[in-house]
Amino acid sequence: MEVRDQAGAGPGQETADRAGAPPGRGVLEGAFHLLDVLSAAEGGAGLSELARDAGMPKATTYRLLRQLASLGAVQRHGQRYLVGRRLARLGDAWQPDPRLQAAAREPVRLLSSLTTTVTFLTVLEDDRIRVITATRGDITEVPPVLPGSELAGATAAGRVLLMHRPDEDAPPGFTPAEWRRARTAFRRAGSIAADHQDVLPGICCVAVPVRGPDGEVVASVSALAIRPAVPAGLSELVLRASREITRNLGRADARSAE
Repeated sequence: MEVRDQAGAGPGQETADRAGAPPGRGVLEGAFHLLDVLSAAEGGAGLSELARDAGMPKATTYRLLRQLASLGAVQRHGQRYLVGRRLARLGDAWQPDPRLQAAAREPVRLLSSLTTTVTFLTVLEDDRIRVITATRGDITEVPPVLPGSELAGATAAGRVLLMHRPDEDAPPGFTPAEWRRARTAFRRAGSIAADHQDVLPGICCVAVPVRGPDGEVVASVSALAIRPAVPAGLSELVLRASREITRNLGRADARSAE
């Protein structure tokens, strides 16, 4: 049961503030909010910085950090706090939707084989672009793209997914002006995003949305080519792979309804 600050709490009931959460906020909610702030602080952060960014009293922030450290979710080095090993292990244990992973596996493999590209499927988790499944075929010039790994929002895959957020404000990594330009280019291209050596020299990429049977965007499928320009016909083959994944999802839904 969620613990909240309440006036007149009985002697046997610990208030949320005493447990380490700010007034009016549940203990778990406060702890996860603080962990979100800490995970965004590259190189860790000090107590005052965390309290300010989390919008919590300094004493409350300290109590929460102490409790999280005792659980291994936070570690302290000198005056700075960082994400702990235990929380990092939990993050590494993230698992994708098995239904989506199964539906995409063969279309992604076939797309890579037909185009000699690194091909992968990504989903949006909050504002994070995560890989579901990937294959690079015989390409060895780039490191393997592993399931669970994160891509930058500025990549073609990232832009496709971020374009379909309910929130139209600029996501992290984009200024409002950059985001307006990206949205305009995306609409003009017919919902196809392409990198023309924009992210890495000598590498181009095409990404398109993948829709579920209900028409909602559930993922993005991308093909990355080690070429100075996007190969002719690549966009159409990526679109074809996207449609096949959608069909596979529909078949899976039909089987589960039987």
